[in-house]
Amino acid sequence: MTQDEALALHRTGASIFLTGQPGSGKTHTVNRYVRELQRQGIDYAHTASTGIAATHGHGFTIHAWSGIGVRETLTRRDLDVLSTNRRLAARIEKTKVLIIDEISMLPARALSLVDAVCRHIRGQQAPFGGLQMVLVGDFFQLPPVVRRDHDESMLQLSGGSDAFGAEFAHNSPAWRDLAPTVCYLSEQ
Repeated sequence: MTQDEALALHRTGASIFLTGQPGSGKTHTVNRYVRELQRQGIDYAHTASTGIAATHGHGFTIHAWSGIGVRETLTRRDLDVLSTNRRLAARIEKTKVLIIDEISMLPARALSLVDAVCRHIRGQQAPFGGLQMVLVGDFFQLPPVVRRDHDESMLQLSGGSDAFGAEFAHNSPAWRDLAPTVCYLSEQ
């Protein structure tokens, strides 16, 4: 798929997994989409899975943007507390498009937590509370670091299916529920 074809799919409002080999133009395509969103006055959040990636113009890690921080678990009480944080709730409610760069570095569990927070704060049961998701990355890069232990007080996510211990974000129930359209960039 070309960059222009991928950009046309972004414009439809569909949730997208933008991938391809290094140098195929993932960042360029996302930056073009961001410029279009800015011109149209559409609220978006351009986040990244790591602090280093977030410093490249995104400003937020997905952990900070969603309020999950370093948590690996959430309880119903945690969700209620997060929803009372006015700045966090306003940020999530006004966002229309959520971009997560370097998705290969985000553990499946973290993606499920972000999904749970977005659904709770936005009050919608659609994946990620109805946000258009743009997931960017290459799963042939480094995998995320995950813990292998399990805590019984963890909130069960996505109908009891739990992604604790699953490594890649594409193993998450949140990814499955979202079912993003795959845009594999094959040419610059």
